[in-house]
Amino acid sequence: MEAAHNGDAETVARGLKSGMDSNTTVVEGRTPLMLAAFNGHTAIVEALLKAGAKVSSADVFGRTALMYAASGPNADTVRVLLQSGAEMNTTDRGEQWTALMFAAAEGQTEVVRLLLNAGADRTLKDKDGDTAENFAIARNHRDVIALLKEPTAKPATKSDSTPGGRRVSPGRDERGESSPLRGRQ
Repeated sequence: MEAAHNGDAETVARGLKSGMDSNTTVVEGRTPLMLAAFNGHTAIVEALLKAGAKVSSADVFGRTALMYAASGPNADTVRVLLQSGAEMNTTDRGEQWTALMFAAAEGQTEVVRLLLNAGADRTLKDKDGDTAENFAIARNHRDVIALLKEPTAKPATKSDSTPGGRRVSPGRDERGESSPLRGRQ
């Protein structure tokens, strides 16, 4: 599990070869796939999926690997998960957020564009009645706001990436305020 989280592809490969269960869970029901996806370790995500990891598994909060990947600058990982059948309009159990909402709240323009192009529903609302656009507005993610207002998304450009490709700690936004992606990953 730690190897998937830390991006140690060699250790993950050895574990899978020796019979490690790719769907094993740890704290709060997280799987190696979720941990690798959260940190954008695309090669590990691919290896886990090839070994039988369930792309649709959810942790105790109802969050999937796609939701974890979408919260960061992980477009390649998001693409792999979508190609593997990840459901993009699933909501978590607590806040009823979708992968698009996580991406919009974290200012992940390229991921938002990818999800929209794949058919993510921008009109879905969370338990408080907020949409992905509302989260982007609240955190002043101008590129994401503009994208969510477009009738259809366009191909990603290099200028759309988050400055420095940086994301904030789970459970916190760039100002240190609480967000729904809580807990240690």
